[in-house]
Amino acid sequence: MSDGAAPAGWWREPDDEEEEAPAGPAETAEPAGRAGPAGPDAAGKADAEAPEARPRPERQPVPQPEPQPAPPPAGVEVSAPCWNCRAPVAPRDTRCASCGRGRTHALLVCTEPCLELRHGPGPPLRLGRHPDWAPRTAAAFAGWNKVSRHHASITVEPDGTAWVEEPEAGSRNGTYLNGARIAAGVRTPVRDGDQLRLGLRISFAIRLYGPEPGTG
Repeated sequence: MSDGAAPAGWWREPDDEEEEAPAGPAETAEPAGRAGPAGPDAAGKADAEAPEARPRPERQPVPQPEPQPAPPPAGVEVSAPCWNCRAPVAPRDTRCASCGRGRTHALLVCTEPCLELRHGPGPPLRLGRHPDWAPRTAAAFAGWNKVSRHHASITVEPDGTAWVEEPEAGSRNGTYLNGARIAAGVRTPVRDGDQLRLGLRISFAIRLYGPEPGTG
């Protein structure tokens, strides 16, 4: 009997190496133009399933308000700076222990040019462009020709009253107190909150502080 053929009615069991795997469903190729698993649709689905893979915007810190200083306890005295030397002065004191000046003084504030003047009892505070006659204001008013070289002066009395006066010769553009021009050579009383104007543009706001404790 030959190895290649089997008698009629016999079944020959195939060897293992001759056995063929059962045929499965035929693999079909993706049509052109359709995105496969790695296409955009799959990428979007992957992003939705894994949100942690997306870059997240950094959280900006919320600004916190600056802490405010706590008010002093009741009954505790708070010192204020001396108007002359800026040394601390207790509320109960009538004079500065450092320079000996009392509380009485006038404060003149000008916004253009920026100028702040504090003046107490004693010789007058002179306002003008002359460096010898008005040394405290000459540099600030150097470019302001509408201010006279000898324009006006402020005097503060020990009781807290104040006066403004022009020289006898007067000033070229006048001195005005609350909009009214003052007469040359005449002392005119100044009150707390008044507006003093030199010429047309230089304007001072005036505050007066008396000799009693607690008035500045």
